[in-house]
Amino acid sequence: MLKHIKVFNIVYEVMKIRKNGVIQRVNKCLFSMMRLTMFFSLLMFFSMSVTARGQQTTLKLKDVSLQEVFSEIKQKMGYRFVYNDQMLRDAGKISVEVTSSDVREILSRCLEKTTLDFYIEDNVVVIVTKKKSNVQDEKKKVVTVRGKIVDSNQEALPGVTVLIEGTQLGTTTNHEGHYVLVVPERRPMRIVYSFIGMVPQRIEYTGQEVIDVVLKEDVQAMEEVVVTGYQTMRKSDVVGSVTTIKASDVMMPAYSSIDQMLQGRVAGMMVMNSSSRVGTSPKIRIRGTSTILGNQDPLWVVDGIIQPDPLPIDQSNMMVDDLKNILGNQISWLNPADIETITVLKDASATAIYGTKAANGVIVITTKRGKTDRLTVNYSGTFSFRARPRYGLFNLMNSQERIQFSRETFSDGAIYEEVPVASLYSYEGIMQMLYDKQLTMPEAEVAVQRLANTNTDWLKLLTRNSFSHSHNISVSGGSDKVVYNASIAYSDQAGIEVGNDAKNMSGRVNVGIQLHPKLYADLSVVGTIEETDGYAADVNPMDYALNTSRAVPAYDENGNLLFQPKRSHYELNGKDVILGYNILNEMDHSYSENKTSRVNGTLNLAWNVLPWLKYEFVGGINTTNRLSESYAGEQTYYVASLYRGYDFGTEEFGSDLYKAAYLPYGGELFNSSSDLTSWNIQNKVTIQKTFKEDHRINLLVGTEVISSKTKDRGNTTFGYVRERGEVVVEPTPLKDLVPVNGGVVGYGNLGVFEKLYKEGGWMRTTQTANQFSVFATLAYSFKNRYVLNASLRNDASNRFGQDQNKRFDPTYSFGLSWNVAQEPWLHNWNKVLNQLTLRASYGIQGNAVNSISPDLILSQAGVKNFYGDYMSLISRLPNPKLTWERTKSWNFGLDLQLLQWITMNFEYYTKKSNNLVSQDIALENGRPSMEINGGRITNSGVEYSLNITPIRTKDWAWTIGLNSSKNWNEAKTRSIDVIGLRDFLEGSATKVLKEGYDLSSFWSFSFKGLNHDTGLPEFNGIYQTNEDGSFKRDDQGELILSTDIDEITDYLVYSGKSEPDFTGGLTTRLRWKDLTFGANFSLLLGAKKRLPSLFSTSKIPSSDRNLSKELINRWKKPGDELFTDIPVIYNGRVEEFLDLPFGESQSMYYMWDMSDARVVDASFLRCQQMSLTWNMNEKWCSQIGVKSLSLNFIVNNLFVIASKKFDGFDPELGDSVQPKTYSVGLNVGF
Repeated sequence: MLKHIKVFNIVYEVMKIRKNGVIQRVNKCLFSMMRLTMFFSLLMFFSMSVTARGQQTTLKLKDVSLQEVFSEIKQKMGYRFVYNDQMLRDAGKISVEVTSSDVREILSRCLEKTTLDFYIEDNVVVIVTKKKSNVQDEKKKVVTVRGKIVDSNQEALPGVTVLIEGTQLGTTTNHEGHYVLVVPERRPMRIVYSFIGMVPQRIEYTGQEVIDVVLKEDVQAMEEVVVTGYQTMRKSDVVGSVTTIKASDVMMPAYSSIDQMLQGRVAGMMVMNSSSRVGTSPKIRIRGTSTILGNQDPLWVVDGIIQPDPLPIDQSNMMVDDLKNILGNQISWLNPADIETITVLKDASATAIYGTKAANGVIVITTKRGKTDRLTVNYSGTFSFRARPRYGLFNLMNSQERIQFSRETFSDGAIYEEVPVASLYSYEGIMQMLYDKQLTMPEAEVAVQRLANTNTDWLKLLTRNSFSHSHNISVSGGSDKVVYNASIAYSDQAGIEVGNDAKNMSGRVNVGIQLHPKLYADLSVVGTIEETDGYAADVNPMDYALNTSRAVPAYDENGNLLFQPKRSHYELNGKDVILGYNILNEMDHSYSENKTSRVNGTLNLAWNVLPWLKYEFVGGINTTNRLSESYAGEQTYYVASLYRGYDFGTEEFGSDLYKAAYLPYGGELFNSSSDLTSWNIQNKVTIQKTFKEDHRINLLVGTEVISSKTKDRGNTTFGYVRERGEVVVEPTPLKDLVPVNGGVVGYGNLGVFEKLYKEGGWMRTTQTANQFSVFATLAYSFKNRYVLNASLRNDASNRFGQDQNKRFDPTYSFGLSWNVAQEPWLHNWNKVLNQLTLRASYGIQGNAVNSISPDLILSQAGVKNFYGDYMSLISRLPNPKLTWERTKSWNFGLDLQLLQWITMNFEYYTKKSNNLVSQDIALENGRPSMEINGGRITNSGVEYSLNITPIRTKDWAWTIGLNSSKNWNEAKTRSIDVIGLRDFLEGSATKVLKEGYDLSSFWSFSFKGLNHDTGLPEFNGIYQTNEDGSFKRDDQGELILSTDIDEITDYLVYSGKSEPDFTGGLTTRLRWKDLTFGANFSLLLGAKKRLPSLFSTSKIPSSDRNLSKELINRWKKPGDELFTDIPVIYNGRVEEFLDLPFGESQSMYYMWDMSDARVVDASFLRCQQMSLTWNMNEKWCSQIGVKSLSLNFIVNNLFVIASKKFDGFDPELGDSVQPKTYSVGLNVGF
């Protein structure tokens, strides 16, 4: 009992944690729910410890069946009953009223007017008939059978049903798999052993006293139940495209959120990682992209409750850019160890029930529940090591190569991006000092050689071999009246970049209470605290390490930080300023951190009104509080360049530069706080009934109310000094600012004041969204062969409140399936053909883009310059014809199972969406653009999955799972918008660039080759050519533009899609006795990426930048164009810019970077995980006093097979790497 109290006390304390003086606020009502849950749980645990046998009780029942009387006695006194159903039906209804009576007296009163009698063995009551023989005769014929039931792995199976065939006489196994069956003897007698997911066994009783049984998994039965969020249905009754996977099958210790573990696991679901940092979330697409301006992520549902979208940060500057990446998503709060199953709903038949939020697909998560069993305690811990990257992985120059490159380009007269700064810590700087006669030639050569030998290991300084660990303790168990499951989890993830860390603590309590034989309550409360640390002030350690010259020292000869001089522009200084930069100093004096606390509460009440009629109430509440902070201190280059104009501590009070500084002291601090409260209330009525064995109906009717309110607050503080007790020093007053060297103070040039008042320095917004829905689903099955599904939902949203006709959005679907294998004419093939089901469905889904409204929205702003009066701004123009986005879907499927161990699934789908798009309008309307309906997109695709179990014996088992899918995305209309050259070259996420192409399409210049004489790049399709292929020129020697160009893409070439269109996955498990080997692979095909730029402009990059070794093989002399496609270094002897059609002009080096020569296939095959698990056998476990114990050894991201042109970079990330992770895990059950 004390264990239970401690568990709930710990969980409660998690909800009250104070961190850094900030109280994580939660809603008072949720604490009340938690306390109520704990009270009920403790009350039930006390009741469980009290034995019922020998007790007296009071009963008062009127006109009830004997089954109801027995059920009441079982609940109050703990006895179990064995009887024949027909006996009790013949007895009819009775009334009984007894006070303080024992079980014998109660049963005697109940059975005195019937033909039934009873006898008691231990706590088992056996009901017998009086007319066949007296009770003593029946007792003489009682038999007792004992035994143990295990699975094929020799694991005990608790809860197995043991019945005498044709009767209700039976029992169940205990937590150790043992059973005792006490029944009247009868001959012949067959005992049936059954368990969910196992093949039932029937054993003839021939007088055995002990019968031990091994149950084998039923591959087909394991998938008989599908959880769609609103209800649980037989899989055979589901027509839609649904995939269910167990959370235990996808666990990957390298990740702390379940969404990161799903790549390559489900056909039709694309999971794309965008960062290697801990705390970030991947991008998920189910069956393509169905919206342009709306949220493209799937809908997440946890235990029937729709999860609200994460709280965004509505800012865009260097202080918060990294902060945006570590906010997490809808389910980042959920402990993966608490998840039981993940179900992906893909087509309209499966998702239309979710209405306006389902066009992008739905992912339903079901968490673990308690089971009727003894108290079980489980601990799982994982310890992981991430290996930092090494320079040997990349094709980057070392310091000697970088200095040699500088020698060659400098001597060739190359033009630099900026005038080199005189310095001893770059080749160009040394040359500048030599020309300024600050150094002699020998001194300069010594300094250059010192740099060539520097070879700074920036990866070693800025990345690390990181150690992470996670722990989870769960407690579960229960009785017939109460089941419970509680867990506490802690995760500490350290990224490979120094300073990138993510910590997560969560507590969860789930209690199920049988309040009445017909009333069941399930209550869950989850509390989490997440803290993620990142960077601010344009700090990016991995990017810096890979792009900074290794000839640049990090420390000087005395071991102090060395500050590399950088040229910068400070707006109150008319001349460029030279400031010192050291990435280690920036990291020491800047940071970003995000702290999020969440409490989720869910209450489910189920009332079985009649055997075929059930009412359910589901209520959910979610409160989320996010505190975000970004800081750049006064010692950073960021503050010096933007707000001071000189290095910290280098100017005296009152100097000219001091007077021109916005912030002589102090830095910049950005704080944001967001509170989200959302409610979800559902009322559902379910009818499940079977008629005459051939007809089965499942009808669900319900209503749902969803309400969410978000409050965002943000502010920037200038002059903040964290290092001096968190004080604030006031900026220089405007009247005291004195610009130098021709700098100007004026409108649009006010530094901190401009940012404070006009660039989001202060923000407060409140957003409310309400939605009411009515929905219904129908599943009808005839002869278990022919199935009809239909669903209907009508959503009402305040987003379209002005037009009553547009406020409601009906969505619907219907589908049919035919299980051909169940046809009588195929019965002879049933041993070979276990399943052959054909499915077809159609439906319409909707989507409401929450950021867009049909109403005129006027923002009340500040004071208008030069007018001295308040002003208002038009934020959004009215569009009374704006409607919901709509997606129409068809799905055709085939399910096949052969020989009980080969399962296949094939799907074909089409989706047609009518989306909102942005349209340019005349500026006199007060806005440059507005949103309209009309962006038509189609997605079509095929999906295939295969699961086989070629080996299944006592000692050996081998399973293989394969899935693949291909999606064709096509835009049917072009955006009515200004689409420029850069849109086509870089792709656009908010515009449909060209009809008939994928939304993620991009184009490139067509690279012709390098000029033989100059080594400069040339391009096809832009200029007129002679018969020999040379370019035509006019009288002034200028290139003549082609006359066959009507639009931009006429002189570009289509390069492909930036997002993959094919995804696949391979999973295999091989078990030998107690050892299991597992491997997971993911495959993404079809994406194209540009290689990192070799020329940020045509000019030589600044001396502190590292370069690819590709530049060593650049064009240097005529004839080199036969062996290389890398242009000559630009020396200014010819015109750099080329004229293009439609009045454009571009640098030829930019055009080369944006040409098809720099496009590479981004397809890859990733070994996501390899694992080896050892499960201690039951005998050894019993000897050391544990229920189970396993050890696992795991490697994640073991290797990636991709194009060699990425030169060590991860093809999925493009400019970074996914680290290998080595993990050791321990799982112990008590």
